[in-house]
Amino acid sequence: MLLTKREEQLLKAFLHVGKLSMQDMTEILQVSSRTIYRTLSDLTDSIEQYGIEITKHGKYYILTGELDDLPTELEVLVEYSPQERQELITYRLLTENGFVTNEALQECTKVSNVTIIQDISDIDKRLLDFDLKIERQKGYRISGDSVSKRRFLAILLTNCISVADFSTGNFGSFDILEADRTRMASQIVNKQLSGFPDMDARMKMFFAILLSLIGQEQNIENLPNTSKQALEISQKIFQAYSKQTEQFYSIQEIIYFASILDELIIKRQENPLFTEKFDGEFFYNISNLIDTVSMYTKIDFFKDKVLFNFLFYHIRLSLGVPILFQGENLPESVQLLVERNKFLYTVISLLVNDIFPKYLHTEYEYGMIALHFISSLGRSPEIYPVRILLLTDERRVTRDLLVSKIKSVAPFVEWIDIQSLVDYHSIDLNQYDYFLSTKPLANQEIDVISSFPTVKELLELQERLQYVQAHRTIVARDAIAPEKSYDLQDYLISSSQLLSQFELVQLENNQSFEHTVEQIIQYQKNVSDRDYLTRKLLSHFQNSPMAIPNTGLVLLHSQSSKVTTNSFTMFELKLPISALSMKREKEEVKRCLLMLMSKEASEEVRDLMTAISQSIIENHLYTEIYKTGNQSIIYQMLNTIFNEKIKKLEKLT
Repeated sequence: MLLTKREEQLLKAFLHVGKLSMQDMTEILQVSSRTIYRTLSDLTDSIEQYGIEITKHGKYYILTGELDDLPTELEVLVEYSPQERQELITYRLLTENGFVTNEALQECTKVSNVTIIQDISDIDKRLLDFDLKIERQKGYRISGDSVSKRRFLAILLTNCISVADFSTGNFGSFDILEADRTRMASQIVNKQLSGFPDMDARMKMFFAILLSLIGQEQNIENLPNTSKQALEISQKIFQAYSKQTEQFYSIQEIIYFASILDELIIKRQENPLFTEKFDGEFFYNISNLIDTVSMYTKIDFFKDKVLFNFLFYHIRLSLGVPILFQGENLPESVQLLVERNKFLYTVISLLVNDIFPKYLHTEYEYGMIALHFISSLGRSPEIYPVRILLLTDERRVTRDLLVSKIKSVAPFVEWIDIQSLVDYHSIDLNQYDYFLSTKPLANQEIDVISSFPTVKELLELQERLQYVQAHRTIVARDAIAPEKSYDLQDYLISSSQLLSQFELVQLENNQSFEHTVEQIIQYQKNVSDRDYLTRKLLSHFQNSPMAIPNTGLVLLHSQSSKVTTNSFTMFELKLPISALSMKREKEEVKRCLLMLMSKEASEEVRDLMTAISQSIIENHLYTEIYKTGNQSIIYQMLNTIFNEKIKKLEKLT
């Protein structure tokens, strides 16, 4: 029996499970419902000769007839979608040494000469985003430096292999990966990157693949500068990997890997103010996107306190591991929402095209970013938050990923309590507003969710949770134990100390940026080695410029052993100076904001300093006050910022 790949997947699923819903089939094949109906029709025609039919009972489809009459060996007709075909061609070109002929590509993809030529043209356009190109000489090959090709290959494999398949060593036709090496690489990467908040499973997978592709023979030129933190992590990763693989890896490889850590993680931490490297442009661009969308739509999206974080994590991942080739289309449910919000989608697609690198310039990304704004419209902070009971026996990685996805579509969820499936009979269900399970249970009140839910499934869940949120009965319930306790007294003491140190200084400055920074540090009484700190600030600024676009403000900050007292000081400049902005453009600066912390600074001080930095970058009202306010006004604003921070912590304690 000759079947397409999709027909084979569906038939095997029927034989293994017995009955399948439309949702089951959508999840298995990862295609639209329209494609499911077409595949069902084709499969029906293929198995009709054996007297077997596909019938529907309620919401489930089942096979009827003598299933023993089906042949044990299925002959599969390989049928690739355009996306799958381009991925396969790209993989072949990246992993073969010489030129690959058109005929060879026709043979492995089962398409015509004309289709291959068109695919090559489409692939070439995408390669340009990564400084690679296709050479044509009696065939095709990808030209460019070896590390660029390796990185592109790692991104490609991360796109092509699901997180679930990767964890089990099921790599399909991508035979360059070895199960043992990737398992070792994955374990090491997961351990060393566990300290970073909300590390995406796909990002960890990307780094594990990148590590497993490293060989001894590669020589890396033009090594970039790396932060101390990234270099230390990279050294630990390679030390463990070298021990397990019994291979030696060069310092060049360690530094290169550290540079990717810097680019994708270190520079893009959620609260990175006092890290060595900080992607200020990235932060500004997200804020600028929200601000500009708000301006064009006349909707103040900044009122949604969680939208920034959602966009931050989504875009961070998309820039690190972009979708290389366009799939069928946006998921049907997302497409429907986009069509209902056509103007919003159009505005977002134009702005993303203008603000962000070309990696994000795809219809898929426009739609997914638009989805965050559309979801924002459905959120209401005025309605009571929801508590969820999640029953599952999945591994921690899978559980954490599922919880993260639920929170991403329903930020009003206050609490997700995870319990084992076998224990649910002994749980007091009155403590929860909604119940989910990764396996079907007899209790009809408990809805089922996939361990790896599709976008459609998540959107349906979002609708259910919004309904629960709007219609829940308010009852007296046990207080939720805080995940972390805070000493509010220490926060009050720290805020008082910072406020006592605050000054707005009129500075008779030189017009040079470097000399102005030197003058600022010379003014400070809380610095033991002014020359050292000046050099450090200038070096830090060169890596991570912090003039805030279109504000006339520049932020200087450091945590150093040469700082004796934590302080926040502002300087009104007599002569405007030119400084590099977060967008790496020249900005005329009239005020300098200086944040200094000692090496021994407490967690409370760090939190309060971070609150200040966020207010400068993310809050437009506060930005205006920093630009024009006098010492008294700015003092009162800082006091407000600190009080807001302490009130939030009070709710968690």
